[in-house]
Amino acid sequence: LNFRDVLNALGMYPGESGPMGTEAAGVVTAVGEAVTGLAPGDRVLGTVPGGFGPVVVADQHYVTRVPEGWTMRDAASVPLVFLTALYAFRDLASVRAGERVLIHAGAGGVGMAAIQLARYL
Repeated sequence: LNFRDVLNALGMYPGESGPMGTEAAGVVTAVGEAVTGLAPGDRVLGTVPGGFGPVVVADQHYVTRVPEGWTMRDAASVPLVFLTALYAFRDLASVRAGERVLIHAGAGGVGMAAIQLARYL
């Protein structure tokens, strides 16, 4: 459960909360004609609206295959915290390989993701 969904469940999300389940993991059951790189049976993770439901329709650009050896539980908890940290490094701070970064509040989801990503920059 990511922080947005916790706030949503508690009725504390500011603004339009949208459906529960911002990130999910599952198995592809069907693909559209224009979809490339994914096929029925593929295990995927990503950001999807309504990810708590039994079936969701997702844009192929918002999902990726689950890495070998990962459980579906692991996969479902990854997308938003890592995307947030990656956005901060690449788009906001323009961090480059070899640079040092200081990460405050490294104990939360985004902070832990940032620590892990910083090692690979």
